Amino acid sequence: MAFGWGEAAAQQVTASTATPANIAARSADPTGSRLAAYYRQLEQQLVGQGSLRQDRRPRGARLGASELSASFMQIAMRSEYSLRGGGVSSTGHAAPLRRWVAPVRLGVRFGMSVGGAQQRADMATVRQVAHRLQTASGHPVAVTANSPNFHVLIVSDAERAGLGPTLRQLVPGLSRAAVSAVTGMGRNTFCMVVAVPGRDLAQGYVQAIAIVRAEHPPRMRQSCIEEELAQGMGLANDSPNAWPSIFNDDEEFGVLTRHDELLLQILYHPALRPGMAPHQVQSVLPGIAQQVAARG
Repeated sequence: MAFGWGEAAAQQVTASTATPANIAARSADPTGSRLAAYYRQLEQQLVGQGSLRQDRRPRGARLGASELSASFMQIAMRSEYSLRGGGVSSTGHAAPLRRWVAPVRLGVRFGMSVGGAQQRADMATVRQVAHRLQTASGHPVAVTANSPNFHVLIVSDAERAGLGPTLRQLVPGLSRAAVSAVTGMGRNTFCMVVAVPGRDLAQGYVQAIAIVRAEHPPRMRQSCIEEELAQGMGLANDSPNAWPSIFNDDEEFGVLTRHDELLLQILYHPALRPGMAPHQVQSVLPGIAQQVAARG
């Protein structure tokens, strides 16, 4: 779930270490909750109907320059949600180009409800996704305990609802609307990322927070980690026309596809820069997409 550039501190909401930090006092195992049972049933239904696919290069994918250009303008140059008037609203409006300038330093924190074995599995997934994002974008992305600027919080529903003080500590000045978006997540919001640009949009993102529900079963959990970290890189919108792509609300794909990796290549191309307006991007996009498509 991604939120667009809003008025609240210009923050965009898009709904570690070998010894990761913990967030709260120990609570019940979230995998035994009603919410976890709901997500397990939902995952079974999705997989049964052929969704949450794990193939990154499906047959029949058309990844030419025209297809990539159209997807890029829909996914990178629009906002899915907006923080305005202290709340969250659906938008889809055009937005300036968003990406990181500084290296991305991922720090992972777990709620105390998440057991050791699950923490190790989640850390492995985050590291794999970080490597994939760096390889695709060419931008530095690493999991580290050294002053992280992209915080990944894996927490139970009860822990998430009480995250307000932690969010404000991690990102001083985080807007009330962004905090409320996280702490008020309903069960049909599977995960969320909040990305905060600098005062000057040319600075790019300077902080981000991704929220992953500890109640999620394996495929939904992986899908949340892959999509929210990628959206926190700047691919902030979803499009029903993007295929094959994780950035499509039909949930067909549960992993980043080659299509999505090529969009990251375009996003971090040296001819583009944070803060560019859609018309500026559109004027140079055909040449960039042609280069990327030719490399495949």
